[in-house]
Amino acid sequence: MTADSEISRAEVTKKSAEVQSIMADAKKEQDIADDKAKFIQQESAKIEVESKIAKKLADDADHELAKAEPSLNAANDAVNSLDKKYIAEMKALNKPPEDVATVMGAVMVFMGKDTSWASVKKELSDTSFLKNILDFDKENINSKTLKRIENYTKEPNFTPEYMTVKSAAAGALCKWVRAIEDYAKCLKVVNPKRERKALAEANLAKMQEALAKYTEEYAILEARLMELNRISNEKQAEMKALKDKLGQL
Repeated sequence: MTADSEISRAEVTKKSAEVQSIMADAKKEQDIADDKAKFIQQESAKIEVESKIAKKLADDADHELAKAEPSLNAANDAVNSLDKKYIAEMKALNKPPEDVATVMGAVMVFMGKDTSWASVKKELSDTSFLKNILDFDKENINSKTLKRIENYTKEPNFTPEYMTVKSAAAGALCKWVRAIEDYAKCLKVVNPKRERKALAEANLAKMQEALAKYTEEYAILEARLMELNRISNEKQAEMKALKDKLGQL
C-alpha cells in the first residue's frame, strides 16, 4: 500500500465523517421543520375558523342594526325637514296640549334635561335645538333612561300619526323618540355581539401574529436545509472523486 493510497483513504474517511455529520444535522433540522410545518397547517385551519366566527358576529350585528336604521333615518329626515315655524308655534304655547307636553317630555328625557314645560320652552329657544336632535348620541343610552322613556312610549296615543294631528313638530319628534328607543333596544342585542366580535378579532390577530412568526422561522429552516443539502452533495462529490482516485492507485 503506497503512501498516496494511505493519504487518500484517510481523506475518504474524513469526507465520509463530514457527510454523516451534515446528514445528521440535516435530519435534526428537518424534524424541526416538519414540526413547524404541522403547527402552521393546524394554526392556519384554526385561523380560518376564527375568521369565519368574527365575520358571522359582524354580519349578525350589522343585520340587527339594519332593522332599526331605516326608521331612524326616516325620523331624522322628518326632523331635518321640519319647518322652524312649527317649533316657534310650539314654543309660543304657555299651556300646551297634554299630548304635546308628553312628546316633549320624552325628548327632554333623552337629552337628560328637566321635563317641565319651562325647560322645554328654554330648549326650544335654542337655535341649535334641531341640530342637537340630529346629533344626539344614540350609541350610549343607559337602561335607566330607556326605562323612563317607556313611561311615555307605552301610551297608546304615542304615535307619529296621532301626534301630527296635534302638532307637526310633535309628530316629527314623536317619530324621532320612537326611532331612538328602537335603536337603543336594538343595541342591547348588538353590543354583546360587537364585544364578542372584538374578542374574536383580537384572538385572531394574536393567532395570525404567531403564525407569521412560525412561518418566518420555517422559511429560515428551509433555507438552512437547502444549504446543508448543498454542502452534503458537495462533500459526497468530493468523496466520490477521492474513491475514484483511490481505485486508480
